[in-house]
Amino acid sequence: AGRGEVTGRLRLVGGSAATLAEATGGTPDLAVWSHPVTPSGRVELLPFLHEQAISITNHRFGNPTTISDGVI
Repeated sequence: AGRGEVTGRLRLVGGSAATLAEATGGTPDLAVWSHPVTPSGRVELLPFLHEQAISITNHRFGNPTTISDGVI
């Protein structure tokens, strides 16, 4: 996206989706969630959070090392 363009995801709580679309120029680069809020925060946040897994291998040839001691 270039300078000044609106992109990403937006959760609209209250307000008008039509007014928001007009204000942003109706860009398809902005995903708007404007449905009623669910009572479950975990469900509500799913489209907005990114899951990340981190793995550390702390051995060389089966021998434990101290490489990750400062990280864990």
